[in-house]
Amino acid sequence: MKNSPLAALCVLPLLALLLIFPVPAGPGSPLDAADSTLNSPTLDLSQAQQALALLKGLLPGSGAERPRLLTLLARACFILGDLSEKKDIRRPYYEKGRTYAEMLLKEDPGSAAGHYWLGLNLAGLADVGSALEGRSLLPRILEELRRSLALDEAYDQAGAHRTLGRIYFEAPRPPFSVGDLDKSLKHLTAAVRLAPQCSTNHLYLAETLQRLGRKEEARRELEAVLTSPRAAWHAPGLQEDQQEARRLLKDMGE
Repeated sequence: MKNSPLAALCVLPLLALLLIFPVPAGPGSPLDAADSTLNSPTLDLSQAQQALALLKGLLPGSGAERPRLLTLLARACFILGDLSEKKDIRRPYYEKGRTYAEMLLKEDPGSAAGHYWLGLNLAGLADVGSALEGRSLLPRILEELRRSLALDEAYDQAGAHRTLGRIYFEAPRPPFSVGDLDKSLKHLTAAVRLAPQCSTNHLYLAETLQRLGRKEEARRELEAVLTSPRAAWHAPGLQEDQQEARRLLKDMGE
């Protein structure tokens, strides 16, 4: 999906002004507008692209808001990579997201957000890359997520717990990789405890429980997906989570 010419004309004058004047802080600022767009329940690829363009235009005058801006840039790039369909389009977003997260960590090594979005964008690169690239990136992905977890385990709806739990679920078992259902269960149980409103936390926990043979517990988590108000990372994921939960419940005999 591409931006319309009219949308581009609306964005460009604003970006020109933002290159001249510093970024204002507080409610109603351009950062708030971009953040609100990324959190929109109707977010689509075009809107996310416009939010990224706005955020990139804010960098020269970011000032005290720079850490938040870099966080939003890394997040926007990950979202765009996730929303895009073709690997050759997704990769540049993840690479740029990695760059923004590394910039944030260079300026603030203790940023839970920096470690988290670096881990997520690296995971995106592993997803679109070869099996060899994925294996080479995995240690760094785990390291960044663990660092984020140690700094703020609740960040992004317990995002580090959620992502680590999913990696341990999906990866092959040793000696081939790091797969471990017990570790998956530990992290995803923590994710649900810290962010019970997140549908993706419940869905991932349900799938781990199901693989462990704990079907009644898995069923309860799937039912929780259907009443959750939000998904991980972006709003469009909620419908996807709920569709998958209904499919799994049907397979279980609901």
